[in-house]
Amino acid sequence: MGFLQDLAGRVEEVAVSGGKFADAFVRTAGAAVAGALVFVEKEIGYAQRAAKRPKAERRGDKQVPHK
Repeated sequence: MGFLQDLAGRVEEVAVSGGKFADAFVRTAGAAVAGALVFVEKEIGYAQRAAKRPKAERRGDKQVPHK
């Protein structure tokens, strides 16, 4: 993440010096990247929770009848 934060800082510096169009472009691109990072973080969380569940509870496996 350090690399991405450094890159975002540099891009923001360029946007400030580049005018309104560059600023709007960077803000839009930044929002898209931030959304993608949130998505990836959620997916990692889902995968971690799925890995912790016993096999009988995972999707696709045969259901064990409850007593």
